[in-house]
Amino acid sequence: MKIGMLGLQAAGKKTLFALLTGTTPSSSAPASGLPGVFKVRDSRVDELSKLYSPEKTIYAQTDLLLLPDVEKTEGKAPWLNDVRLLDGLALVIRSFPDETVFHPMGSVDPLRDAQLFISELLFADLLLLEKRKEKLSDELKRSRSAEKEKELELIGRLAKVVETGGGVAGAGLVDSERRLISHYQFLTDKPLVAVVNAAHGSDVSAVEKGLAAFYGGRIKAVACDLKLEGEIAAMTDPAERKEFLEGMGIKEPAVARLTRVLYDAMGLMSFFTTGKDEVRAWTVRKGSTAPQAARAIHTDLEKGFIRAEVMKYGDLIALGSEDAVSKAGKAGLKGKDYVVEEGDILHIRAAN
Repeated sequence: MKIGMLGLQAAGKKTLFALLTGTTPSSSAPASGLPGVFKVRDSRVDELSKLYSPEKTIYAQTDLLLLPDVEKTEGKAPWLNDVRLLDGLALVIRSFPDETVFHPMGSVDPLRDAQLFISELLFADLLLLEKRKEKLSDELKRSRSAEKEKELELIGRLAKVVETGGGVAGAGLVDSERRLISHYQFLTDKPLVAVVNAAHGSDVSAVEKGLAAFYGGRIKAVACDLKLEGEIAAMTDPAERKEFLEGMGIKEPAVARLTRVLYDAMGLMSFFTTGKDEVRAWTVRKGSTAPQAARAIHTDLEKGFIRAEVMKYGDLIALGSEDAVSKAGKAGLKGKDYVVEEGDILHIRAAN
C-alpha cells in the first residue's frame, strides 16, 4: 500500500513528509519521487503495550512517496504515470498568508490550487480514455467482441463524465463495470485526502465541499498547521510537550490524527497480535477474512489456516487479561469465513 504526496511549490509537502517519516528531504523530490514510510499513530497499540510489557511494540505502517511539484501541464507531467501505480493521494494545499513565502500562483487560494491539481488528473484520465477508445474501435473493426463492445461503451460514458469536469470516482460505476476497467488505474478514481496547511483551528469544510463537487469521489480534508506541528515535534521533553499541548487546547498533534485519516481513506484497518514478545498492529484491507489477515502475518499461516481465536480490543482493556476475557465468554473461535473487524485481537491456529 503506497500513498503519493503532492502539491504546489511551497505548500509544505517537504515539511509534512519529514513530520510523517522522520526523514527530511534535502531538496525537491526527484522525478521518480522520494520514498518513505510512516507509522500509523494508534493509542490502542500503546494501551496494549502497557498491558503486556512486550519486548517489542510495532505500529502499523504505510509507504509514502513524495512527488515533484504540481504544475499546469494539461495532464502531461511525467509524475502522473507514477501516480497511476499508487493506492491513494495526499494533496498538500497552502492556506496561510505570508508575503515572505513565495506562491507559484501569485496569491493564496486553497480551492483554486486544489482544482489545478484535480484538473491535471482529469486531463491525464481523458488522454488515457481517448487513446483506449481509439484502440478499441480499431480492434472491433477487425473482429467483433461483446466484452470489448461493453468496454467501449463504458469508456465513452466515462469520457463524457471527465470532459465535463467529473472524476471517475463519481461516475456511479457498479461492481461489474469497475471490474471491466480495473486495469486502467484511473487517477480520478483514487481516494484523496486534502491536507490544508492552515492555522490551528481553521475550518476546512469549504475546501472539502468544493473538492467533492469538483471531483465527485472519496474526499477528506484535514487542517494541519505544519509550522506548529514542527514546533511540537521539536520538543524532546515529554512533560514540556504535554504542557504545551494542554495550553493550546490540543488533544494530540494533527499529524498523529492525519496518519489515521490517510490509513482509513485508503480502505485500510488494523488488527492486533499480542504477547510478551511482541505487541503489533497489522494492516489489512477493510472486509478481509481471517485467512487474509493470517497472510498479512505470514503466507504459511494462510495456507495452514484452521481457526482464529478472536478477542475485541475493548473487552481486553476493560477486563484486563486474556484469561478474564475467555472466562467472561467474550473470546471466540472463528473460521475461514469470518470477516475481521477493526481492532480485533487475533491468535491464528494453523497446521504445520
